[in-house]
Amino acid sequence: MENWFGPGSSGFKMFGTEHVFILCLIFIVSVTIYVLRFQIIGKHVVKTVLLMGLIFSEVSYHFWAIYNDMWNVKYFLPLQLCSLNSLLSIVLLLTDNRKLFGFVYLFGLTGAIQGLLTPELYQEPWHFRFIQYFIAHAFIVWTALYYGIIKSYRISWARFFMSFLWLNVYALGVYMINILIGANYMFLMKKPDNASLMDYLGPHPLYILSLEFVALCFCLLVFIPVKEKSNFTRKDHTLFKA
Repeated sequence: MENWFGPGSSGFKMFGTEHVFILCLIFIVSVTIYVLRFQIIGKHVVKTVLLMGLIFSEVSYHFWAIYNDMWNVKYFLPLQLCSLNSLLSIVLLLTDNRKLFGFVYLFGLTGAIQGLLTPELYQEPWHFRFIQYFIAHAFIVWTALYYGIIKSYRISWARFFMSFLWLNVYALGVYMINILIGANYMFLMKKPDNASLMDYLGPHPLYILSLEFVALCFCLLVFIPVKEKSNFTRKDHTLFKA
């Protein structure tokens, strides 16, 4: 138990057997959400599972850090984009706020997928942090899909660009916090130590502008299925209708 819940060792291998297994499992659940979309409609237990999964992953992460005397403001404030989206996903599940869905879907879905593919993770497979990391990111993805597929939430062009505006306002605030406390939240001060998409986007700070362009492209791709139509009515339309 002590080793499993301890700080862990640097044993994670990107696209190793365990990593690929987890990605396949998350993909299978995501496809299942689509396949069973009509059966899931109206079943509140799905929403409850998503909510409990997000709360558990967030609370247990901070408890783990405190237990191992690792918690400090430079690394454990919920300012990373996926940490923010984990909290926003909880609020979304509690409120069903359509405006909030735009941000969670666009940046939670794309950010969590990127985090799943190139994890900022060092602990060996099946360590607590390994499991918690993938649970946290998977539940962000599933929450976004739940509202996009099951509840048929839509995003207008205005909401699309407003979400990008809020992302930049948030990034500016995080940048100032980084300067104040000497942190690197959202990797605005330097690239992550592990391999990531940023390695191909130029030096600091140019990679930040490049990353924003890449984020825009990815968001446009996931935006297509949930784009609001002028003649859209919830009564006669089901998103992703077969």
